[in-house]
Amino acid sequence: MFSLPGASQFTAAESRRLEKILAVLVRAVVAGAAAVIGVRRSGELRTWLKTARELVTAADESSDAAILSVFRTELTAIDPTISFHLEESGRRGDGDSKWAGADPLDGTNHFACGGNLYAVQAHYVEAGLPLAGVVFQPEVYLPLSESPAPVGRLAAATRGSGATVRRSRFVHGQFRLGAARPIERMQLPEPSGYVACVPFSGKMSDGERQIVRRVQESGLIAVTTGAGGAAANVMMAIFGGHHVYANFGAGEDLDLIPAQVIAIESGLTVWGTDRRPPVWNARKQPFIVAPDPGTAEKFLTAAGL
Repeated sequence: MFSLPGASQFTAAESRRLEKILAVLVRAVVAGAAAVIGVRRSGELRTWLKTARELVTAADESSDAAILSVFRTELTAIDPTISFHLEESGRRGDGDSKWAGADPLDGTNHFACGGNLYAVQAHYVEAGLPLAGVVFQPEVYLPLSESPAPVGRLAAATRGSGATVRRSRFVHGQFRLGAARPIERMQLPEPSGYVACVPFSGKMSDGERQIVRRVQESGLIAVTTGAGGAAANVMMAIFGGHHVYANFGAGEDLDLIPAQVIAIESGLTVWGTDRRPPVWNARKQPFIVAPDPGTAEKFLTAAGL
């Protein structure tokens, strides 16, 4: 098992193993995204409700199956003790200490109404500590509705080794990925008010909505934003679009873990309510991404946390 995170604490063998796992996660989300594009092109979206408030589409299920196939074949070959947890097909395996997870289509509602800021994402965790994450947005730059070869981006990171981004293009039924380049933290001027996404969702409890109201009424926010999915909102904090993403109950582990690793390795502050990066021993936790600890503290204080 890996030692506690920090690049200097990884042995050479641990680092190589983690890079192998990251490569599998990349292949898995690429396979999932190809399935999503296939459903989009077919026009057979098919939608139904998984719960009273959770929409599912044929793209969710097709992507889930493609990702699971890669996990079963390639992750099991690296370490047969790794368990899997996918949004649609559920948990597989008996262990809780090492697991790979995936959200085959983060932002389903956004996707179903024609949006292009959805994501396919996957991650690897040990003892609740996120060690690798991948977020793939296959249509973020040029959507399928505008071109038969949509253009997107794939962001990836391993703990302690930095984060990278690659341009993607979907041609002749497969993705072509460009060269990986480091993600560099954006230098933003000090704002008079923050551009921020603080979701107010039907998935939240009354208490969680009260927290959101306190933040929204605090005067901190100059402009409210939002991209329809947790991963896309973290990517906006990394690549531009808003300063802060504060999720006080609208998201869960499969939505947030991959982006957490990438945001931390990109130099952003990612905190739970204890002012530390979340350790995922529960599916649902408050989660804030900010440019620095001072900004994160302002939002948590406004929330009463």
